[in-house]
Amino acid sequence: MSHVEFEKMKIPKAKNIQFKFELQGEFNITSFVAKQKVNRYLLMNTGNLIHALEPDLVKSDSLVWKVPVGYSAPEKGFLGQIGYILIEAINGNLLLENSTSIREIEANAEHLYQQTSL
Repeated sequence: MSHVEFEKMKIPKAKNIQFKFELQGEFNITSFVAKQKVNRYLLMNTGNLIHALEPDLVKSDSLVWKVPVGYSAPEKGFLGQIGYILIEAINGNLLLENSTSIREIEANAEHLYQQTSL
């Protein structure tokens, strides 16, 4: 199940709070397709142990899918999240300049692997 995330939203400091909102927008890329696109990008640029997790829909200037990137090792299973990739929901373009870089994703994977090897 995907979640909707709002950027730059200030939450008042109150005991009781209730939010009601309506979100209307049009997008052509589903969460399934967003995850596929990220998996293809990661496979072409890293390897098969780094993979997409379930995307969340984020409302900022436009609607984008925030696709978390996970790392799994055959002998240890899923080790954790190591970054994210943003995708425009309207056209499927990867927003790499606003995402975790491949270099950082690989460094995070290495660090996570070293932590679990101890």
